[in-house]
Amino acid sequence: DVSLHFVLSGCLHVYQRMIDKQEAVCLFVTHPGEMVGQLAVLTGEPLIFTVKAVRDCTYLKISKSDFYEIMREQPSVVLSVAHTVAIRMSAFVRQMDFAIDWMAVEAGRALYRQDDQSDCTYIILNGRLRSVIRKANGKKELVGEYGRGDLIGVVEALTKQPRATTVHAVRDTELVKLPEGTLNNIKRRYPQVNDYH
Repeated sequence: DVSLHFVLSGCLHVYQRMIDKQEAVCLFVTHPGEMVGQLAVLTGEPLIFTVKAVRDCTYLKISKSDFYEIMREQPSVVLSVAHTVAIRMSAFVRQMDFAIDWMAVEAGRALYRQDDQSDCTYIILNGRLRSVIRKANGKKELVGEYGRGDLIGVVEALTKQPRATTVHAVRDTELVKLPEGTLNNIKRRYPQVNDYH
């Protein structure tokens, strides 16, 4: 049940737990006239952070359904809200957004095949993928199934090895494709990615 919070007085602090830290870190403070919760309302995804009032705060809470009603009446409001999300994103996140490719794979189609060259990693946004390995005797064996939020092909991309399995869509699936150069950029910025495999 995501909603938009428009601060009238006081301020709201926005925290997020970092992978390498025990305590949540304050990402930003929302002051009077500013909003928080835009990304969750626009995408329908759950909040990825915690919002706290450190001192007294008055805010207007707009439910997702009410916000969508406002959008139907005034479609231009989406651009204003999206802009407030974009200005809070780090330069690194904006750079990654330009570098990734959004793609869809229809049910039954292969994302990639065993022994293909690996030059990217995929993140599943929604849908379902199945990984199958072809044995030397010609038989196929199910290796795994993957869903929303899972990474596919990261080990081969990091080690520059050919694809170990064939991965195909069980259902229509939407993915983000991280090209090799983008993955290398992430590794330079966040060396702990190398520990993933």
